[in-house]
Amino acid sequence: MFDCNMLNFQKIKKRAKDYNSKTLIGLEFFFAAHNFILKNKLVKYLLISGALFLLVFSISIKAIITGIEHAEPWLTNWIISNVTSYINFSIEDLKTGIKAAFWLLKTAIDSNKDTIFTSLFLIIGTPYFSFISEKVHKILSQTSKSFTFKGWLNEMRRGLSLSIINSVKQLGFVLIITLISLIPIIGIIAPLLTFIVQAYYNGILMTDYSLEREGYNLKESKKFYSTNKAFMFSIGLGFMFLLLIPVVGWFLAPTYALTASSLYFFKQKNSIV
Repeated sequence: MFDCNMLNFQKIKKRAKDYNSKTLIGLEFFFAAHNFILKNKLVKYLLISGALFLLVFSISIKAIITGIEHAEPWLTNWIISNVTSYINFSIEDLKTGIKAAFWLLKTAIDSNKDTIFTSLFLIIGTPYFSFISEKVHKILSQTSKSFTFKGWLNEMRRGLSLSIINSVKQLGFVLIITLISLIPIIGIIAPLLTFIVQAYYNGILMTDYSLEREGYNLKESKKFYSTNKAFMFSIGLGFMFLLLIPVVGWFLAPTYALTASSLYFFKQKNSIV
């Protein structure tokens, strides 16, 4: 029994060490991205993402909270008028339960506003991400393929779809983590879990533009994510680290993450060294 436990521990230790090593290697691509952006004169595009980030940040979370507060009385009345005939609860009990549910929702949003804000930004910024990804891809592949609106529209459609799906998944995990955080002691790790989930899905989103442009279907893309989990996490982690830099990070994070993910993808495809 003891030998078996030691063997399992060694496997876990080895896997964790390998994961950490791959994560660090993935972060190195951000330094390569910095040189790539300067060399290919992509700095001007950083201003676009920064301006968009500032706009979304100034209106997003406040608008969501305000919308929920305005919708609460209407939804409360609608639920009471349509549910009381089906369940054996008093109106006061229903009001208390509904109020508690709205409180939990607003608490989850407020305590995870950075996650929600980033998700919104990734959805709204899809046209920009597709545009930058195409420019980076064109340089790396050394092709003279001209820009086509139809191709850009297809990339944007897939990017938008993936952004929404991943955002829904993230918010679902965040809500579960928020509920777990109410448990004493266990709640201490809730912020870390939220950060890990967000980083992984952000990494997938930043990388998918390259996969779509190379003709990967959804099944092939999922296989790529599965076999490169550590690198997906590291791309998202670098993105999140840059966002932690006040204001400046908003200008840098999207373009640097997109470039780093493209560099990694092309290295995997043996197109570049």
